[in-house]
Amino acid sequence: MAAPDFIRDSANTHKTAEQPAPAQNVSVEAPPQPSESTPEQAPFPVTETEAQFEAAPKKEEEETGALDRAIELLTGKLRKQKKKKPTHIPQVRDALTVEVEQLLSEGLDDVYKELTPIQQQEFKIKGEKTALEIRQLLKGTHVRVKKIFFLIVEWLKLLPGLNRFFLEQEAKIKADKIFALKDRIDS
Repeated sequence: MAAPDFIRDSANTHKTAEQPAPAQNVSVEAPPQPSESTPEQAPFPVTETEAQFEAAPKKEEEETGALDRAIELLTGKLRKQKKKKPTHIPQVRDALTVEVEQLLSEGLDDVYKELTPIQQQEFKIKGEKTALEIRQLLKGTHVRVKKIFFLIVEWLKLLPGLNRFFLEQEAKIKADKIFALKDRIDS
């Protein structure tokens, strides 16, 4: 059975070199009508280039969807890694922790009594965490005085109405005493 004339004509025009590139806007002319009138017309044939242009957006949508899912997965993993583990404060404190807490609390009795009960509780909890971190630093082989100093300064910043220079001076004195405690323990 032979193909109708309009299918053969469109196949022949596809092979000619005079046809413009498919990326350009080209108006498509209707195929010539067959000489015989038929009640049903055959569907318009789809060329290979048209099929490629129709398939390209679908592939891009699939690729962007896959990329979006991959990005969401990776950002979820990164967010999970950023969560800090809560600092565990042991119920039973060793002698080193008790000494560090005593050194930190020296000279702060008057200021502590002026705080509200909520501020006192926050200051106490933060002080215990600071003492625990300092204890861990002292247990290490290399003690960083600067790190201890900054921990003490951050803890003392909870006290309202104190001068920054006074806070730094107090932190320096306390850090020196803690470092002397480390030397005494090592001896």
